[in-house]
Amino acid sequence: MLVNASSLFNTKSDEDWLEILIRSVTEPRINDIEMPRFPHRRVQEQFIGSADEHAMREGFVFYNHVKQYCEALGNPLHNRSRLLDFGCGWGRYTRFFWHDIDEDCMLGVDVDPDIIAVCKALGTPGSFERINPDGKLPYADNSIDVITAYSVFSHLPENVAHHWMAELSRVAAPGCVIAFTTEPRRFLEFVGSIPTPPDNDWHASLARFKDDMPGHMAAFDRGEFCYIPTSGGDYRDADVYGDAAVPRSYMEKNWDQYFTLREYIDNPERFWQAFVVMQKT
Repeated sequence: MLVNASSLFNTKSDEDWLEILIRSVTEPRINDIEMPRFPHRRVQEQFIGSADEHAMREGFVFYNHVKQYCEALGNPLHNRSRLLDFGCGWGRYTRFFWHDIDEDCMLGVDVDPDIIAVCKALGTPGSFERINPDGKLPYADNSIDVITAYSVFSHLPENVAHHWMAELSRVAAPGCVIAFTTEPRRFLEFVGSIPTPPDNDWHASLARFKDDMPGHMAAFDRGEFCYIPTSGGDYRDADVYGDAAVPRSYMEKNWDQYFTLREYIDNPERFWQAFVVMQKT
C-alpha cells in the first residue's frame, strides 16, 4: 500500500501542505522524501495558464472547495477514498489530494498521451492512463468515490460532454461527489468584448467567433449548451475540444439522470470559471 502525504509529513493542516507543495517547486527532496517534480513552465501554462507557485496557490482554492463539499455531502475524504482526476493534465490535483488519500487510490486520465508520460516521468502521485476523446474509462462500475475535472467541461462540445457524464456516472459509486468547472455566461460576454487586434494568441482564437456571441448569449439564457469550436492542437480537434458555456438549468435538465446538482457557483472573485458540484444518488 502506498501511503498518503499526511502520514509522511505529519502536516497539521491543508495550508501546511500547500506550503510544502510550493517548496517542492524548487526542492526535489523535503524531509528526506523525494517529491514529485514539476514540468517546465511552458508545459504547465499550456494546460492551466499558470505555473509553479502561482499554479499551486490557484489550484488550492479548488482543492479546498472539493474537500469541503465532500464533507458536507456525507462523503468525507479518507485515506482509502478512490479519486479520479478526469483530464488530469500534468497532475496538479493528485499532488493536492495526496495529502488526504493513499497514492494507490488516486487515478488520472487524459486524452494526451504525452502529458500522461510526463505525469509518470515526474513521479506524480497516482496511476495515470490515456483515454480516447470519445472512449471508455478503464475502471469498474461503481468504483470511484470522488471525481474532479478542472477546466474540462469548459472545453467539451455537447455530445462529448454528455458521453462523459454518462461514463463518469457508470464508474461513480453511490454518493460519489463530482466537482468540475465550466464557463459561465460572463465568458461569452468576454469573448464578445475582445478588442481588435486581440492582445494574445488565445484571444485571437476566440475573437474569430466574436460575432456569434449575441446568439450564444441568447441561447445560454434559454438554458442551452453553448460551444465554440476553437480547437486545442494535438489530440484536441474542434469536434472534441473548444470552449463551452453550460447553464445551471441545462445541467439540471440533461445531466440529472447521472448526477444530482448540488452547487453551481458563478463568482469571479472565487473562480474564473463556474464551479459545479454534483453527486450520484
